[in-house]
Amino acid sequence: MAVCQRKDGRWQVTYRDGEHVRSKPFPPGREGKRQAKAFAADIAKRKALREDLEDAQLQTVYLQDLVQAWVETKKVNGLKQWVRDWVSVFNAVFLPALGTTPAHLLTQKNILDVVNAHYGNHAQATRNRYIGYLKTAFNIGISDKSLLSSPLAKLKGGKETRHHSPLTLEDLDRIIANAPKHLVWAIQVAWNIPCRPGLDLFSLTFSENVKWQRGGVEVFHRKVEKWALVRCSPEFMQELEQRRHLHKSGHLIEYEGRPVKDIGTAFSNAAVRAGLEYDVCPYDIRHLWITTMLDKRVELSAIAHLAGTSPRMIIKNYYEPHSEETAKAAELLPKLGTAMGAPLRLVKPVKVA
Repeated sequence: MAVCQRKDGRWQVTYRDGEHVRSKPFPPGREGKRQAKAFAADIAKRKALREDLEDAQLQTVYLQDLVQAWVETKKVNGLKQWVRDWVSVFNAVFLPALGTTPAHLLTQKNILDVVNAHYGNHAQATRNRYIGYLKTAFNIGISDKSLLSSPLAKLKGGKETRHHSPLTLEDLDRIIANAPKHLVWAIQVAWNIPCRPGLDLFSLTFSENVKWQRGGVEVFHRKVEKWALVRCSPEFMQELEQRRHLHKSGHLIEYEGRPVKDIGTAFSNAAVRAGLEYDVCPYDIRHLWITTMLDKRVELSAIAHLAGTSPRMIIKNYYEPHSEETAKAAELLPKLGTAMGAPLRLVKPVKVA
C-alpha cells in the first residue's frame, strides 16, 4: 500500500484487495494528504481485522460529518437554542481534537480524554449531555451504514446529582443591595416572571409579551413548548409601563440600550460582594420562586404551569412537605405500648434467695 502525490497535485492511495489492485484519489494540499493518510490507516486496520474492503471506496466519514447530519435532522422542526449552543461547543472543543481522525478510528479513550481535559471540573450533567450528543451522531452513522460501530456504544453516563440551591429570600435581598441598577431590575424581572433564565427570559419584549389589559406577561417556555400568562402585581406592571418608555431596545431586560443575553457573571459578583459563602447562579432565583410558592401552598399545577414544567418534576426536584404537616406527623405518632389501652408491663427481675 502506498500514499503518493500525482503530477496534478492530487494525492492517491494504492492498495491490494485480494487479486485486485485498487486506488483512491484525494484532493491536493495538506487536507488531501491528511485524508489520504487516514484512508491508508483505515485500509491497514481492515486488513489486519480481515474485514471486507468492498466499501473502502466510499468516502471516509469524519465526526464533523456525523454531527452535521444530526444538525440537518434537527432543522426539520427548527433549530432550538440548545442545538446551536452544542454546535458552538463542538466546533470550539471537539472538532480541533477529533476532527482529523476518521470516525471509525476514534476510540472511547480519544473522546473521554477531550471531555475530561475541558470539562473535568464541570457538573456531571454537562459531561453526560455532550457525550450523549456524540453518541447520537455516531448512531446516525451506523443507521446510514457509513459507520460499522460506535466507540461510545458501551459507555454509560455518570450519575447526576440534583442541584441544591441554598439561596434564601434574605440572601437574595443582600445580593440586590450589592448589585448595579441594571442587575437589580433583571433580578426583579426574573423573580416576577419565573421562566428559565436564558432565551425564555431575555427575549421578552414590551410589544410582544406584555399583556397590559390582562395584567401579566405571556411567556413561551421553550423546553416544554407551551405558552403561559404570568400574572403580575399592579406595582410590577406599573414599573413595566415606566420602563417601556425608557428602554431603547424594546426588551424587558437591557443594558445601555442593548438586549442582555446573560447575567450569570454579574449575579455571582454581586453575591460575592454581599458576602455569600456559597455559589449562586440566576437559575437559583427560579428555584427560590418555586419553593416559595410551595411554602405559600399555591396549587401544584398552577406552579408548574407558570414555571413551564410538570407537577411530577416539581415533586421530584423541589417539593418537601410543609413544616406544619411534618410537625403534625410527630404529634400524631402513637406511643408504643398504648395500642391495647394500657402500657406494657415491664419484666421484674427474679429475686435470688
